[in-house]
Parts: sequence; structure tokens; C-alpha cells
Amino acid sequence: MRMFLPKVIIEKDKKQYVLVAIGVLMLVIFFAVNIALRKIINFLVLQKQSLKPKFTKIIKLDSKCPGEQAGNPSANLTIKYFYSPVCFWCILEDQHFDELLKKEGQAFKLKKYNREDCDAVMQKYKLSLTPSFVFSTKNDSQEYTVDGYISKENLTKVICDVTGYCLKDDSKSKNSNIQKSQKVKINFQ
Repeated sequence: MRMFLPKVIIEKDKKQYVLVAIGVLMLVIFFAVNIALRKIINFLVLQKQSLKPKFTKIIKLDSKCPGEQAGNPSANLTIKYFYSPVCFWCILEDQHFDELLKKEGQAFKLKKYNREDCDAVMQKYKLSLTPSFVFSTKNDSQEYTVDGYISKENLTKVICDVTGYCLKDDSKSKNSNIQKSQKVKINFQ
């Protein structure tokens, strides 16, 4: 026995072809506009970044003391940061400085001193711990030392108070939440 299948007749409808063609054309236009907008946005972002000098990069120096430098070389505030590669608190300070340099690297100059190479410089400032800091400004001959860890909030406060650059704080914590024992009181004039 032979089985007969019903014949399916597909009518050529011009309206369907027109709708499909319009749909394909809309997709092509959408992708082209999307690519063009991405290129324009990338161009504008790159142009904006080139206008603002980058002070986030840590530069290795030829000298051992300091061995590295970052931030704005002509900034009013200089932070001499003494660290040890095996110090846990120094690892935290490095993270703080990375964030601060990204946000407002133009506000300060950072000089990094490795304790292993710069012990004599630490002794000059009567520093015994790592991390330790020496803060100075161009218009003040006095240098201010801090022996030990400083929280990111307190580093931000010092930079803001001394330079007038109030750094953008992404976290919700406020300086008022800092414990009194952690506060660093440095008043540069």
C-alpha cells in the first residue's frame, strides 16, 4: 500500500519578504550604530585620560634609598614610606597607597624606602617599625614622623588636610567612625 502525504503549498507572499528584509536591515543598522558608539566612547575616554596626567605608576629609581617613587613629583606633600617585603602591615599599606594613587595621585608624592636597604635613613628619623612614615611639605621645614601602621582613612585625612585635595571616598565609612586611638594628628601649615 502506498501512502499519500498531503501536499503543503507555500505561497510566496511579498509582505513576508518585505517584513523579513526590514527585520534584517534593522539588525544590521543596530549593530553598526552599536559599533560606532563604542568607538566614539572609547575615543572620548582615551582623550579624557590623556588630559589627566597619570600618577598611579610606581617608578623604580636607580638609587636604593628611596628605591621607588609614585605620585606627582611636583606635589607639595611628600610621604616617605618605609616598608619591609615581609611585613604584613606593609602589604596593607601598599594596597592603601595603590588605591589613593589611583584616586588622587596628583595630590602627593610617595617615596618608598625598603628597610633592608635604607636602615640608616630609618635611624636618622628615629623610626623602628615597618611600616613607618615621614611627612613633609615644601613650605614647612619640619618633617613629621609616624612609626607604625596608618589606616587608609587616616592617610586620606592627612592628604586632604595638608593638600586641600579631599579624596573621593567610595566606602560608606566616615572619618568619625575611626577609633580615637587610630587617629593621626598631623597639622601642616
